[in-house]
Amino acid sequence: MEQRPLGRSGLWVGRFGLGTMTWGRTTDEYEARDQLAVFLDAGGTLVDTADTYADGASEEMLGELLAEFGARDQVVLATKAVSTSGLERKFNASRGHILAALETSLRRLRTGHIDLWQMHAWDPSTPMEETLSAIDDAVQS
Repeated sequence: MEQRPLGRSGLWVGRFGLGTMTWGRTTDEYEARDQLAVFLDAGGTLVDTADTYADGASEEMLGELLAEFGARDQVVLATKAVSTSGLERKFNASRGHILAALETSLRRLRTGHIDLWQMHAWDPSTPMEETLSAIDDAVQS
């Protein structure tokens, strides 16, 4: 699969990414395994998830499969923070929330780093400086 630069990050990604929003909800571990295998065999590299997809089951399943396939170093791993779990969609971009979400994502994904960490939504109740400072500290650590 043709690879393209991801902005100025130094990362290269395939033309297509694999989204895992349904993993752990309507996509079981067997179908997820098949999806990831086909994606990797096709030369895919960008795999996207989020801390709240299926209340964290998506990240857990992805972490297990990447470990099983020994494929962590073959993918650009993208996840997100800010959304909160539950039926009502809420956002929390406070320092404490997003740094805790990052630690949880790292554990679930069984990795020491996230290649592309995104804020899932705008949180008007948290000052932008607080969110950006937390992101900067996470990148530096």
